[in-house]
Amino acid sequence: MDLTFLLKSCRLFADLDARELDSIQRIAVRKEFRKGQTIFHEGDPSCGFYVVASGHVKVFRITPDGRERVLHVVETGETFAEAAMFMDEYPACAEALGATTTVFIEKNGFKQLLARDSKLSFKIMGTLVRWLNIMRNALTDLTLKDVPARFASYALSLPAAAPGKPIKMSVSKTTIAQTIGTTKETFSRLLARLARRRILTYRDNQLCILNRPRLEKIARGEEKI
Repeated sequence: MDLTFLLKSCRLFADLDARELDSIQRIAVRKEFRKGQTIFHEGDPSCGFYVVASGHVKVFRITPDGRERVLHVVETGETFAEAAMFMDEYPACAEALGATTTVFIEKNGFKQLLARDSKLSFKIMGTLVRWLNIMRNALTDLTLKDVPARFASYALSLPAAAPGKPIKMSVSKTTIAQTIGTTKETFSRLLARLARRRILTYRDNQLCILNRPRLEKIARGEEKI
């Protein structure tokens, strides 16, 4: 694993130079998790954050009625639990969706780096503000949009595949349904309607957008299905 390349390719550290990346690398520790293994629980003491080197991580909370609400599925090269660096406890749970390798960055060591280097500190804060804006938009989707619009926004946000190729999904239908705030059954019915209208298909964990303009209209709430 090329740690320097991994850190440079992740959103939080994309603006850092070689010296700054080297200082982060000195406090980074590799950690492995098996499928279904809990990385931390909501309420656990916050001791650091993670970069996903390979695999995927589900960040979620348990609602008062016992249901699981997925907040974010973390892809390879992304970080999670960054905000907990400035909190006493983790505000959500994290679980490995498959065999997952992470790079753990310890809280106190990272905060000492920020205290010693104001330039580094401002770069990190700028990235966190941009991420906060993304999460605010996701929350707006959940509270103001209906399920088809939420899924359309989710599908449009996925990394594009090569022209004419489907997008290979790394998470299950159940996890996607939890992410957009619905049940697996409702999500399956939505997929069937989208397929009948030749807007989007989802088969064998492969998602193919057939009519992007119509999907964009659904995401904006301009077309109901």
